[in-house]
This record gives sequence, structure tokens and C-alpha cells, in this order.
Amino acid sequence: MIGRFPGAVVALLALLALATAACSTSTSHSAALPPSSTTSTTASAPATTATGVCTRPHPSGQTTQAFLFDGRIRTYQLYVPPAYTGGRAVPVVFNFHAFGSNAREQMVYGNFKPEADQYDFLIVAPDGQVPGDRHFNLTGEPGLQNDVQMVDALLDRIESQFCVDPRRVFSTGMSDGGGMTSALACTMYTRFAAFAPVALQAYRPGCGGNAAIPIEAFKGTADPIVPYNGGVTRCCGHQVVGSAPKAMASWAAHNGCTGYTDTMIGNDVSKRVWTGCRTRGNVIFYRVIGGGHTWPGSIPIGLLGKTTNAISASELIWQFFQAHPLP
Repeated sequence: MIGRFPGAVVALLALLALATAACSTSTSHSAALPPSSTTSTTASAPATTATGVCTRPHPSGQTTQAFLFDGRIRTYQLYVPPAYTGGRAVPVVFNFHAFGSNAREQMVYGNFKPEADQYDFLIVAPDGQVPGDRHFNLTGEPGLQNDVQMVDALLDRIESQFCVDPRRVFSTGMSDGGGMTSALACTMYTRFAAFAPVALQAYRPGCGGNAAIPIEAFKGTADPIVPYNGGVTRCCGHQVVGSAPKAMASWAAHNGCTGYTDTMIGNDVSKRVWTGCRTRGNVIFYRVIGGGHTWPGSIPIGLLGKTTNAISASELIWQFFQAHPLP
């Protein structure tokens, strides 16, 4: 749905995404998370006064923010909707970029601003790490920080600055950002309520502990970068990835699901909904038939394959998030 994007940035983003978002990484599929690191961010202060009223106003709009984590400056994009007053607790959506991309580009490519403006939630888009192509460290790469722990510290920071509803913090992301979201589903399910990886999905035994994990995913069956059925990626170190449908079936098994139904949307999207799942354990998988390494409903980028307009990933993700707060 191209109309979701400001006209002035469409051409620019297409060029940026062609050059950068084409890469994605598989590093979250099999390798262990990095060793522990120490954060300089302290735990968040209470969000309410003695009267029980939240008082944390903040100007609206998108800004570049920075904070100190484990001795290094980390940056992120923050979007505060016009309806935010600082007088009541609001949801937060973390939105992670692709390998070689950055937070500013992801704010446009995986655009949630229309939903944030309508439903009053914050958007936080962290930047990955350099040197090399910017990405998130999910495999213990030497010299890079543990990005799962960085996100934990960043969430502390957001909760200390805004009126945040701790039951409604969510994660989504494109490609490498889908790997990051999968890692958070695996390890941070007590702080994040629901998850929506796009273009890359991962599961490993032990993920999610004993909790039911609400997860909704999107994947093109003809992805030219990260193969749908697993194999060697066609960029970014040529890592070996697992099968997307097997990863989603594993999440469904984790959630105790007993079957599924498939429904076609338009001519090119198959929606798989698992049934019989534990409470809160809903699993939904949108498969774009012939689709590429793309965000459904976003800007079409030819070299990344077909982008469907039958659905909007951003709209569907927010609907899924709304339905799945933490208990």
C-alpha cells in the first residue's frame, strides 16, 4: 500500500533499500547468544505518582536518540504520536531493520506511523552495529555487543522516560530484524508480549521457556535472498538458514497447537492459522506465493522480488499486537 508513505521519500527509500535492505542474516538460527555484558542503564523509575497518575509528557514526532550501553553509544529512532500526552500508559512497538539497513530506513519501509497516530503508541527502531554492514549481533561476534541485552536496557530507558504499558510491548522487524525479533521471542517473552518477524523466522529448542508465545510471520515463497525452505543466503556471509515453514511449525508445537487451516487472500497470499493452541499461543503465518524478500504492502523493490499489495504487514501486525497483551 504505497499510499501509506510520504511521497517525497518513496524514490529515495527504494534506492536505499535496494542498496542495503537486500541483505539479511541467518545468524540467529543456530548460534548461541553473545556472552553477558554490563549495561550502564539503570532500571526504570515508577511511571506514576503517589496519586496513581502518570506524568511524563514528551514532544511528538520522530527524533534520533542515543544512549550509553556497556561503554558504547547506541542510537535509535523514536516516534511519538501527536495523541501522546504523558498522562496515560501507551504501548511500544520495537521495529528492527534489515542487514545493511538502518533504523531511519526501517521507519519508512516497515511503516507503523499511521497506526501509531490512530492508536497512540510509541515506535522504537534501534540501529544495529558496525563495522561492516550494520546488523544485530545474535551470534557472539567478537568485538560486538549483545543486542538482546541492549534491547533490554533500551526498554528500561523508554519506560523511564514515557508512560508505558508494560503489558503491551511488542517486537517486529525485517529480515535480520526478523531474526532479532525471533531471538527476543526466544529469550525476552516476559517483557515483550507478542512478536512479528518479516522475511526471516527462527526457532530453536528451548525458546520461550514454558510460556505460550504469540507470533505472526510473513514470508515470500520465492525469496531470492533468504530461501523459504532454508539453505544458503545469497548475501551477507552466505550463512545457512533454517526453513521458515518449519520454524513456524515449531513455534506452533511449542504453543501446543494441534492443527491449522489455510485461507487464500487475493491471488497471492495464503494465511495459515494454527488451531487448538494454548491460551495466548496464537500462531499465524502469511505466505506470499511467489513473493520476494519484502515487506507486504510496502514499496516494491524489483531486485528483492515481488511485493504483494493484497495485505499490509504493518496493519496486520498491529491488529495482532492489539489482541495479545501480556497476562
